[in-house]
Formats: sequence, structure tokens, C-alpha cells
Amino acid sequence: MDNSAQIEYWNGTAGEKWVRDADRLDQMLQPFADLVLSAAKSAEGERVIDIGCGNGALAFAAAASGAAVTGVDVSESLLGVARKRAADASSGAGFVQADASVWQPAVKMDVAISRFGVMFFAEPVAAFENIHSAMAPGGRLAFACWRPLAENDWAFTPLKVALPLLSAPPALPPAGTPGPFAFGDSNYVERILTSSGWSNVRITPWDGLIEVPGASPQETAAFMLEIGPLGRVIADQAADIEPIRQALVSALEEIADKDGRTRLKAAVWLVEATA
Repeated sequence: MDNSAQIEYWNGTAGEKWVRDADRLDQMLQPFADLVLSAAKSAEGERVIDIGCGNGALAFAAAASGAAVTGVDVSESLLGVARKRAADASSGAGFVQADASVWQPAVKMDVAISRFGVMFFAEPVAAFENIHSAMAPGGRLAFACWRPLAENDWAFTPLKVALPLLSAPPALPPAGTPGPFAFGDSNYVERILTSSGWSNVRITPWDGLIEVPGASPQETAAFMLEIGPLGRVIADQAADIEPIRQALVSALEEIADKDGRTRLKAAVWLVEATA
């Protein structure tokens, strides 16, 4: 199983950007941490694995229940943030730099959770088989994943604004290609889980508004240029950022709330299953 491309990506500039914006991203994604934890219902004494834990926000929240939480991620830089936060807060959550598609804990786990950390496996069936094998009988799985890009205005709006200024329309990756929107098709997700040994699969849609980081259209535009699909398209095409920035600020000025902040639609699947 070759996840080297994603490992390289998250240990490069992508990881550095998420480190710089760790606090703002946690605030933006807080509704989905709450969603996952409400479904997982981890309890004191249970053993929990947080897959693709990033900077540790979900792991810390799960540990607050008294569960023994291990966060697993490939990114050294993001885990550096998580470990510092754990030390500062005297949290019991621990962290391992590893590829969750092949890593195995020393003891079987009771709960597996993830906040947007499971869509990046090169071979998702094999990855979820490995996660399944790490679970105690009856173990629970709960994760959040993005629905299709076109349903997520927080990511799709900046792409639409930038489109006339790009050298070519961005090519959509083939369905199932590892990436943020790889699990947009719920039938695909269900097939992965049932094929890898999970049962009682339940996939529930969540729709709502999320606040994109930035206290003004200018700040929000800067964030959108850095994190999300637009930033990657700009890098791939070596596009001139300044005209795109100006167009994005103008568009955001039209849709921002009176407080200057931008709230856009997000569309997510909450996925649950048992081992």
C-alpha cells in the first residue's frame, strides 16, 4: 500500500499551513468534532484511536471523557502541535507518527474516530481492514467526511470566483482519488466499509453553515488562498495570485455578514459502523 504521496504532502507545505492556522481551523471545524464525539460516545476507560488526528483537537476532546486516546497521523509538523498542546494542557492523549492504514496498536481499541482524516488512503478497503483488525469485538467507528465539492460552498465558492482568472479549468480528480472529497459518494463509502469487514454501517448527512476564518473579507480571502482546493490549483498552475485575491475579496464583500465574517454552506457525511 503506497501512501507516500499523501505522506509527502502532509509533511510539506500543506502541513506547515495547517500548523500556522491550527487554532483557526479548529474553530472552523468544531461542529464536526462535536458531531463525531456525539456519535462515538467514548466513555471513561475505553481505548480510542483518532485516525488522521492532525493537531489533536478531536483527540483532546475525546480524552476529556476519561478515555485513553491515541492520535495517529503521518505529519510530523502537525503532531508537534498536538504534543505541545498535550503538554500545555496536561492532557492524557498520546500521539504516534504512523500511517493508520498499516499501523497496529499494542492493545485492541474500543472506538475509532476521525474528523476528516480518513479520505486520503491509496487503498481504502485495505486501510479500513487494518483499522478493523485493531478493534476489539463490537468496537465502534465514527467519522466525518466531506460530501462532494460542489455541495461545499466554503471550498467551491473561491474556485468559481477564480475560474475566469486561471489558465485552464481545474481538472476534477477521478472518483475515489485520495483527497478531501474522495468520500463524497455515500454508496462508495458504504462499499468500502462493508468490504473491509465493518457492519451496521450508517451514513447520515449533515448540512449547515460554518464560519470561514477571517474577521474581514480581506482576511478570509487570504485564508482561502492558502488552505482548500483553490490554493492547490494556484500552486499547480503557478497562477498570478493578486488578481485572484482582488476578485475573491470583491465576492466576499458581497456575501459577508455585517460583522465582516463569512459563513458558507458545508455538507458532510457522518459515518458510523461497528466491528
